[in-house]
Amino acid sequence: MFDIIIRSATQRKVRSGLTVSGIALGIFALVVMGAMSENFNQTFENSMSLTSDKIRVFAESGMFGGGLTDDKVPDVKRVPGVKDAYGILLTTFDEDQMGMSGKQIFALPPEKSRIALDPVKLKAGRFLEPGDTYQILVGTSIAGEYDLQIGSKLEIHDKNFTVIGILEYTGSFFDSTAAIPLETAQDIYNLEHSLSTIFAVPEEGIDSDILAKRIELNVKGTSTLSPRELQEQASQSLLIFSVITISSALLAAIIGGLSVMNTMLMSVTERTREFGILRAMGAETKDILLITLGEAALLGIIGGLLGIGIGSAAVYLINLWLAGKGIILFAITQRLLVVALLFATVIGTISGLYPAYRATKMSPMEALRYG
Repeated sequence: MFDIIIRSATQRKVRSGLTVSGIALGIFALVVMGAMSENFNQTFENSMSLTSDKIRVFAESGMFGGGLTDDKVPDVKRVPGVKDAYGILLTTFDEDQMGMSGKQIFALPPEKSRIALDPVKLKAGRFLEPGDTYQILVGTSIAGEYDLQIGSKLEIHDKNFTVIGILEYTGSFFDSTAAIPLETAQDIYNLEHSLSTIFAVPEEGIDSDILAKRIELNVKGTSTLSPRELQEQASQSLLIFSVITISSALLAAIIGGLSVMNTMLMSVTERTREFGILRAMGAETKDILLITLGEAALLGIIGGLLGIGIGSAAVYLINLWLAGKGIILFAITQRLLVVALLFATVIGTISGLYPAYRATKMSPMEALRYG
């Protein structure tokens, strides 16, 4: 039976080729958009695992509302259950790109750099230390993009910084982060005493959700995000992003499935006499069904493999090009490849259901008289 399926699929080379191309285009879109979604999810998960022990303290107006200043740090430290607290200033690395590059400045007190970046290790050099001013720690993406080594100079906001440390690769936002002393950042960006957030580290055994609420009650003009709340908010945003990206790709794949249905309907019509002969020779309804569905599934599998191959190659080349800019945009995972191939097979099979139903309803005598 398999040889009949193969022969049927290859007899009409142009039509089968166009059908396979339609499926491949949809799966190509699914792989590319899915790889983008997978990369965002991986980066988020890695980032959360590295900062899961810290409570974020913001101005009462919210994360982007401003108004948080250095004088709130001692107040947060005095809250029972807080082991340590320090201010962070986050700003864009490339002012002309408005943060689109993904790179960011992570300004913090030099004496807190080891604690703030823990458990990230150093690939080379040292952490920031008290007394540092125009020294800088860089993630692997930034180091690679600018070909930086220990002692290299890097210009930030018209100021030259000396690279004193390069962080190990983590697959998180730290890879695209440049850490500089807080006071230096506040000075060169004209943001005297301003902070983006305060990181509060709970004492061992303290519930971070309860401590976050305690900080809000004790430190006026602040709002907080516990690690759990931050993960929930980020997960919702990632879910929306994933739904948007994957939905557009699924639409393209479904359109490819319609081309399979069209091809199979035409194939069933053209092979009416063939099916009649098979029925006359003793082929059962299930045999006709399997032949028709098998051909549709085969077209789906071939289109899926082609789409996966082209999509993976495109993702690799784009990542290779973006690597020079310190950006990794896509991540091909085994889960994504399996889903893409299964989806192509299912789409092909489902699209062949109606043509297969039409084929099984043919009367052997009427089919033999056809043509």
